[in-house]
Amino acid sequence: MDNNLPTTDKVQEFQRKLYLKAKSQPNFRFYALYDKIYRTDVLQKAWQRVRLNHGSPGIDGKTIKDIEEAGVEDFLKGIQQELKAKEYQPSPARRVYIPKPDGRLRPLSIPTLKDRVVQMALKLVIEPIFEAHFEDNSYGYRPQRNAQQVALEIRKYLNYGMTEVIEADLEDCFGSIPHRELLDMIARRVVDGRVLHLIKLFLKTGVMEQGGKRIDETGTPQGGVISPLLANIYLDQMDKGWKPLNETARLLRYADDLVIITKYNAEKFLFELQKLTTKLKLKLKPAKTRVVNAEEESFDFLGYSFRKALNPQKTKKVAYFWPSQKAEKTIKEKVRKITNPARPVKVGQVIKELNPVIRGWVNYFRIGNSTKKFDNLKLCVAEKIRKFMRRRRQKAGYGYKKYPDEYLYSKLGLYRDYHLAWTKALR
Repeated sequence: MDNNLPTTDKVQEFQRKLYLKAKSQPNFRFYALYDKIYRTDVLQKAWQRVRLNHGSPGIDGKTIKDIEEAGVEDFLKGIQQELKAKEYQPSPARRVYIPKPDGRLRPLSIPTLKDRVVQMALKLVIEPIFEAHFEDNSYGYRPQRNAQQVALEIRKYLNYGMTEVIEADLEDCFGSIPHRELLDMIARRVVDGRVLHLIKLFLKTGVMEQGGKRIDETGTPQGGVISPLLANIYLDQMDKGWKPLNETARLLRYADDLVIITKYNAEKFLFELQKLTTKLKLKLKPAKTRVVNAEEESFDFLGYSFRKALNPQKTKKVAYFWPSQKAEKTIKEKVRKITNPARPVKVGQVIKELNPVIRGWVNYFRIGNSTKKFDNLKLCVAEKIRKFMRRRRQKAGYGYKKYPDEYLYSKLGLYRDYHLAWTKALR
């Protein structure tokens, strides 16, 4: 290997070799991996990924800025030395609770930056091995895969006439995965005991609650860098277990959210799904599991609403999808908070904060039939900005004459690209 290769290229080449080895030899078991985790280039790549993700500090309170001021090189060398000497011990994750739309709280575990770097390095090393044999129906938290691909697949199958749909959600999936079974699955491909011990450390470290440290006997803590990969390794057994049924009932999974699309007998396939989840010691969430006919009503998945309806020529029913009511409500609430006239900031700062939020939302939904929703959002954002400026000046009205569209978009730089993507799927 060329020693002059940039760090990223070296790591990618290493990952490619692992992937090809795993792909070409399905029964090969990987032994010597632990020392790859603390390779200098792997740790550097891990730090770059963690830094890009930002995130809150863990229980030690250290931020990215703190580490950069103290010196990233020394920080990574310290991690390297601990791993090499087998002295590394992760800290308990900091537990925070995020409000859900239904009023309940979703627990998140925030590891320290040090632990995030180690988890990321571990992920860089073992992910290619498992990626080689993950099923094509899994899209969440995987390289080169995303939720938009799922949406386009759903539209494709709906247009094939598969209109009976099972919406399903696994109840507390991340928190319910049994450790022993998960480690057994990992050990089928990775038999380096030091790597398995490191994974076990992350599973058993626990979280720091207000009342003290708590260790769970099941689950991969939501918020951990390695958790989505571990969940996918476990849930791959669901994907493989469903393969015999895939010709007549297509399962599409994004992490712990899934849909099954079929032409008929949806209730029968729901029963098969329940048997499969029980076998994996998981449960379907009753409130989030239902059977719908997409020609009679819409269903929501990954922020999109889907339904079959007559085409503009009224000659046949075709599949459409657009931002769900929940997605629309969420983005408008974000806009409302950012444009609150009571905030002691200038309009330039408001637009600086607002633009990436709008851009991300629009980019996610522009592959669908989103014109009406986009027009509505564009109008809402413009009105909120006008309201912000008028109220800061203590004048009534939204000020369209004072602040026309040209002023908002050309002078202030408000985000304006609400066009749909022009793809084969939309033609």
